[in-house]
Amino acid sequence: ECKNFKEKFMKCLRDNRFENALCRNESKEYLECRMERQLMAPEPLEKLGFADLMDGKSEAKNKF
Repeated sequence: ECKNFKEKFMKCLRDNRFENALCRNESKEYLECRMERQLMAPEPLEKLGFADLMDGKSEAKNKF
């Protein structure tokens, strides 16, 4: 269900020599997709290390 997000993330990793710090936005989008579709346990994005990328999206989405 989140294949497009996964592919975007993997392409970013390949393009950046697997330097995951350069692909944090793609990683965040992929994890959000998985949580929204109940493919992984919901976790607050802050707890997953994305507090600095929070942009004021809906409160419910960020409070899993």
